[in-house]
Amino acid sequence: MKWAPRATALFVILTACTVSNTTEAPTTLTSPSPPSTSVPSTSSIVPPPAAPQGRRGHSMIALDDGRLLVVGGQSIAANSQVWFGDSWLFLTASTTWHQLDSLPQRGQLALATDGTAPLAFGGYTGGTAVYGDLRRLEDGEWLRLDVASRPSARAGAVMTYDAESRLFVLFGGDEAPFDARLPTNETWTFDGVQWRQQSPPLSPRPKSEGHPTLFELALVYDSAADRSILLIGGDETWAYDANTDTWEERATPGLEADFMVAAAYHAGMGQVITYGGAPTGGSQETWAYDYRSDTWQRIETATSPGPLGDHAMAYDPVSGLLYIYGGSAQLLALDTPDPASGTMWAFDGKDWTPVAGS
Repeated sequence: MKWAPRATALFVILTACTVSNTTEAPTTLTSPSPPSTSVPSTSSIVPPPAAPQGRRGHSMIALDDGRLLVVGGQSIAANSQVWFGDSWLFLTASTTWHQLDSLPQRGQLALATDGTAPLAFGGYTGGTAVYGDLRRLEDGEWLRLDVASRPSARAGAVMTYDAESRLFVLFGGDEAPFDARLPTNETWTFDGVQWRQQSPPLSPRPKSEGHPTLFELALVYDSAADRSILLIGGDETWAYDANTDTWEERATPGLEADFMVAAAYHAGMGQVITYGGAPTGGSQETWAYDYRSDTWQRIETATSPGPLGDHAMAYDPVSGLLYIYGGSAQLLALDTPDPASGTMWAFDGKDWTPVAGS
């Protein structure tokens, strides 16, 4: 499964950005136990799974060819958190899964693509290890890009690709998840060769009162408006113009959800769509944001994925459908077994449908 090269600066890796397939250790807040060195016998090796395990806190993006990419996340079993580093492609035409190369285990990572070359940044594992590596998926393998100047290690940052400016836009994140709860409000851009920290005159400020800030954010690119649209929970909407390096606060969403939100830009509708979120047992609301009129509108649907948060959303331009994968209804029960969803749902602009084979 090869991504065709694109004539952009992303594939011109100069001395400021070298490629490596070595593993970078995360920034550790405590010293984790060393991994087991035991090697299983051939009799204990089992065939690879046909689909990913249900999860939450993962990331998902759509490529330009009818494939969705799902990376990382976690589930909760027997009062312990289980972290994933696996990567999966979901083919929307055949509704089949295909497993790819894995990252070191992590959740709450930033993931974006220009359509052909997915990039992953950061993430964490249970608050004890925070990552600051930048990876590019090429020929099914995650290659680490060694960039001289880059954002600090963090989890919960959000990233999207600004097609007009040909820049990846990264915002926010938490350098010490579940600790100080002091998120950054930095804005960074990546042109395929180097990171650049931006200096907008006004920046959004993620909240920090009473809940983990790393669950608050969603960032998507509105191609019609040429703006990166940021949601801070269900409380604030911001728009970023990469050409002028400016953030502008927009209409208040008024969503039921406060955090653990997800969103995607539906190109067919020309609107940003968001579903679900926390607190309580998970919202079941579908909302649409129109940048041109600066308005939010709730969409009433006959069916829905049910109470859900900590999920991921992406719009597939080939099928013209918006997809939800994963998430949980037990959003705040971090110390009890969590039946995280393993179902894919599709939204056609009017209603939700579970996807067969997912």
